[in-house]
Amino acid sequence: MRFGSGRIPRSLIWSSVQPPTSVATGTDGALATSSDAALSLVDDRSAFAAKSSLNAQASLAVLRETALRTRPPGLDAASYARGHAQFEARSDQRSMIVNWLRSRANARLTASGAPADSPMSVLSIGCGDGAVDVEVAEQLTRSTRQVRYVGVEPFQGSADRFVTTMRDLDRTNLDVEVRNTTFADSGFGTGAVAGDTAVERFDLVAFVHSMYYVPDVAAAVRAAHDLLRPGGELLILSAPVAALNKVVEAVAPNVEGHPQWFSDDVRAGLGDAGLVVAEQGTLDACVDLTDASEEALDFTVQARLTPLLRRMVLTHLDHISLSEGALLIPHPVDTYRVTRGIS
Repeated sequence: MRFGSGRIPRSLIWSSVQPPTSVATGTDGALATSSDAALSLVDDRSAFAAKSSLNAQASLAVLRETALRTRPPGLDAASYARGHAQFEARSDQRSMIVNWLRSRANARLTASGAPADSPMSVLSIGCGDGAVDVEVAEQLTRSTRQVRYVGVEPFQGSADRFVTTMRDLDRTNLDVEVRNTTFADSGFGTGAVAGDTAVERFDLVAFVHSMYYVPDVAAAVRAAHDLLRPGGELLILSAPVAALNKVVEAVAPNVEGHPQWFSDDVRAGLGDAGLVVAEQGTLDACVDLTDASEEALDFTVQARLTPLLRRMVLTHLDHISLSEGALLIPHPVDTYRVTRGIS
């Protein structure tokens, strides 16, 4: 990962973190509770909430210290897929993502100068089970144009479901392919040399919540951009480090030797790759984690939680919830659109 001037990789920051020995609760209570004392209270979550005056910042600090001590493992592919499905069912974000992607797909489909009978092609990197892509494919195949839709997904179970989901549309003008591997190993991950007609080109290349896991953001976006046809669009959706993902930063282990990359890292990677963002926005969504299963909570923080950490996470979610008596958590995602020029 190539960071811009003055940027320090989070992995270096994390490696230098020294666990705090105490946590202040703010000037109003003037109370400082040692982390050991705070930890002793979380065995009874209601007692922890009632007897301590830890605010969200302080509870996050205690959570981070505990994660540094216990080092919870990451999720295996099957658990990740199950937790992801449960998490998405509790969030209103997916419909917003679908609407944004469909609007971009439709804009490309109807772009001036595009022959009415020319094929339309989409590359979805980290396509999962196809729940989002099938909505985009449905939009595109309403036209008479042939649509080629390629997914890249490292988990075999999700890759198989992607094909099934897409083919269930039963559209004669839809050609579907999935590559059960990572972007780097897919044959697409090295990009394309200008003028190389042997490399497949796409009208749209999308990373939907998958940029977190690439080894090098700048290299990934550069390779993806190189795969675009003239006028094509690189579409990236990535979460910012807002309230919910501060928990992920505190708890989740590194992925393949690097921390998960969030929206700021995407912006920096695009800059390092020399790419200009044509449009950037935010989809303000929420997720309701009230009474969520253990698998859904594990997916939320991208780690296999111990009972202790799970109780601490629930307590912190209480602090950042938008609704008293429920765990309604802000769940925004940033959108980036990069267009390949027409020469």
